[in-house]
Amino acid sequence: MSLLEKISGQATALTPSERRLIENVIEQPTAAALGTASALAKSAGVHEATASRLAKKLGYDSYGAFRDALRSEFIATRETATRFEKTIAGNTSATLLGKLARDEALALGRIEDFISPEQIATAAQTLMGARRIFIYGYGNAEVLALMMVKRFRRFGKDVQQLDADPRGLAEQMLGVGPEDVILSFAFRRPPRGYAALMETAKEAGATTIIISGRSGAFLAPRPDHILAAPRSGDPDAFQTLTVPMTVCNAVVIAAGLTASTESLKQLDRLGQLIERFD
Repeated sequence: MSLLEKISGQATALTPSERRLIENVIEQPTAAALGTASALAKSAGVHEATASRLAKKLGYDSYGAFRDALRSEFIATRETATRFEKTIAGNTSATLLGKLARDEALALGRIEDFISPEQIATAAQTLMGARRIFIYGYGNAEVLALMMVKRFRRFGKDVQQLDADPRGLAEQMLGVGPEDVILSFAFRRPPRGYAALMETAKEAGATTIIISGRSGAFLAPRPDHILAAPRSGDPDAFQTLTVPMTVCNAVVIAAGLTASTESLKQLDRLGQLIERFD
């Protein structure tokens, strides 16, 4: 079992102090992989024994073994230069397309090992049942956020794309309520303001959904629903948006199926309006 799978499996059993340690690992992976248990504990503001206890809870004999697993499995996948270098090593412009396609195909072929049809259906039903949908995408995820905004608006849903600027984001979150849903993306690391976004949603009683890559196991605080799958068949290679875009499209199609009559009516009305405005 990989380190990520071990963390995901223990997510509900982690203490608040252990969760802070995991969050610290996400924010400072290099320091966690190269430093001591004492240094990690100090940076997270917890007792040193917490780091050793966390390592053993995850099945490692010592913090050193946990650190080695972190270095070999997680750090390599987080370093953009390392991933890109591995992707281009041994490839030319004549072979790169095929290599990338094979990696993408491998990841797509394994997607149901990580995300079940039931998870897709639950996310779709949650979004379609929401009073309002707030979608947050930072960095590379912005294109996915924009796509999901457009798709759910076509279903007649009240959808807002959340601002990447902290002040603007705070203003938008001011009116979030218990019937709302927040959909966000988290790939190499949680997006800016992730913890604040989850905490605010929880206080307001809103439901949270995260679409993520392998790092989904490290997310803290945990969202209500998480759809996490590796973005490439080679975890150390260049990571694209093919897998998360496939997840997004599956959620959109499932959402349409949950209210097919109303969805088709909305899409038909949209077609009429497009003709009018054209």
